[in-house]
Amino acid sequence: MSVNALFTAVSGLNANQTYLGVVGNNIANSNTDGFKSSDPIFENLVSQTMSGTSSSQEGLGTDVYSIQQEFGQGALQTTSNPLDMAIDGNGFFIVKAPNGSTYYTRNGQFSENASGNIVDPTGDIVQGYPLSSSGVASSGSPQPISLDTGAIAPKATTTATLTANLDSNISPQMPTTMSSSSFAGSYLTAPAAAGSDTITVNSAANFSSSSAVVGNSILIGNGNGTNNLYTIKKIAGNVITLNQPLTSSILQNTAVSQNTIQLKSTTGIDSGDSLQINTTDETASTTSDPYQFLNTVSSIVTPSTSSTAGTVALENAMPLSLSGYTKGGAVIAGPPSDYYSTTIKTYDSLGNALPLTVTFAPASSTSGSWNVYYSFNGTAAERSSLTSKAPDVTFNSSGSILTGQSLTLTDVPPYVAATTTLPDGAKSPLTVGLNLDNLTQYAADSATTSFIQNGYSTGTLTSFTVDKSGRITGLFSNGQTKYLYQVALANFIAPTGLVSEGNSLYSQSYASGQPAIGTAQTGNFGYITDSALEQSNVNISSQFTDMIIAQNAYVANSKVLTTENAMLTSLEQAVA
Repeated sequence: MSVNALFTAVSGLNANQTYLGVVGNNIANSNTDGFKSSDPIFENLVSQTMSGTSSSQEGLGTDVYSIQQEFGQGALQTTSNPLDMAIDGNGFFIVKAPNGSTYYTRNGQFSENASGNIVDPTGDIVQGYPLSSSGVASSGSPQPISLDTGAIAPKATTTATLTANLDSNISPQMPTTMSSSSFAGSYLTAPAAAGSDTITVNSAANFSSSSAVVGNSILIGNGNGTNNLYTIKKIAGNVITLNQPLTSSILQNTAVSQNTIQLKSTTGIDSGDSLQINTTDETASTTSDPYQFLNTVSSIVTPSTSSTAGTVALENAMPLSLSGYTKGGAVIAGPPSDYYSTTIKTYDSLGNALPLTVTFAPASSTSGSWNVYYSFNGTAAERSSLTSKAPDVTFNSSGSILTGQSLTLTDVPPYVAATTTLPDGAKSPLTVGLNLDNLTQYAADSATTSFIQNGYSTGTLTSFTVDKSGRITGLFSNGQTKYLYQVALANFIAPTGLVSEGNSLYSQSYASGQPAIGTAQTGNFGYITDSALEQSNVNISSQFTDMIIAQNAYVANSKVLTTENAMLTSLEQAVA
């Protein structure tokens, strides 16, 4: 009597026990991100020939030939971590352990470590390619991905574009003219310390032409874009005594100016009106008019006779060139409601924000004509091709712009125009090409649709995004974006030959072949979804079915074992 049934039953028990172990492992990892389920591959053992012919072969049982992983796609689940990534399609993430070993994984549960590297849950560093400013990946082998980029350098503004509508229902203003040198003033020949109540200027004559100057207000610029208003207490030569000590240190060559002008007529000018002032630089060799100013009327002294001039005090003192301005410039007054201003931040070479303000005022000629005034950080901007009489911007009867589509603005006031750097060290001058081509004049409230410029301050990395090709883009605190890295992927001819290393990691083997390295959305690689993870591809329903099959097979094999044992026992009893 053959006892082969005992051995075949034992092999069946062992094989189906392994089957149950595989099913149990699949179910245990049904919630493991990136996990791939496995299936046992059974084989029959060599058969025994009973009578020398193939028709009389008796099997010797079974065995588990191999346990093969199924690399089918798992479902994607969204997360709140922008560094979580899921591959939809072919490919594996490449990670490198601290000991230099390279592994491959479908688990994209990534984070940033203390060194700025992107790592997997075990601390292995994700590999990728550095990107150029245009988003092109570097060539060569993948490198560790690092988000520690430091501060992004600032960029000085060079261009700006304003899109706005100017209300066609605003009435033109009435002009007057200045009767003498408009603004008297000077500049400091030496720095003045905070706490001092005296300043030394290059030309006191501008302040001592009449006794009435004592008591007038003067404005002293600090050279950093801020101003302080003081009252003249005494004039002695080039030394001017102020009514109170300086509140901050004043740099050499900063402007000192008064805030009164003389007009041939003050008719139609009211306190609180906005005053448009066109000036001619005395130092200019031509009749060009490089500056325009806006100010607010604080008080008015009307002329006592037709031969005298009226005096208008302004809320803000006017900036000066070295020699002041010539008389006779045009002055236009109007209520504040007739003016429209809009402001945008521009930036110098060090990233300092300099507000650029553009103010539109209806001109005195015909409807559809506007004067435009520009200032950087509160200081009137120098501009190209400015004439003293022609309006700056004109529109046709359809509200489309005719003139003034573009012009160049310079932020440097004349008293520092010869320097190569501003007091804070930024490159001088800041020159901005302003495009007004998108202006319209319709019967609607004046409003700005957009005001954009191309400069920015320095910034640090605040967040990032990952696109479908695996490109990581950094978002910086200054509103700029920058390409950082592109995630590298690997693919294998025979992924079932990969060796599982635990922690959802695989290593290559002879059976898997060499990896093909590339990036998502190229070749036969899939694409990457950010803020998402690939779930386990374990099908619980199928695993329960497999569990029942393995259990029944195990029970059946145990029955064979007990039946064969009973037969042997009966035989022993019969022999006895």
